[in-house]
Amino acid sequence: MLTEEDFKVPLEKQLKMRLLCDEVDNCKDVKQLQENLKACAESLMHHQHLLSILCQQQLMQELEKWDTEASKIIKEALLKEKDGSERTGES
Repeated sequence: MLTEEDFKVPLEKQLKMRLLCDEVDNCKDVKQLQENLKACAESLMHHQHLLSILCQQQLMQELEKWDTEASKIIKEALLKEKDGSERTGES
């Protein structure tokens, strides 16, 4: 699915990361760093959540092509898991 090349960060993004690191290294405002770290962590968690949903949907589509009975069983299990986590307040 992913190739070795997919794991190599393009030069443009490496430059952006270098500039960001320099900016953080030179920042002396702890409050600003804290706020930016929280925003970064929130963004990361949001993107991880979206990626997990996309992966789950893609896997279900592939499974449905392969075996509809197996996909029904997995859908039922996922619905039960989701219902259980909604009742306990998990996401």
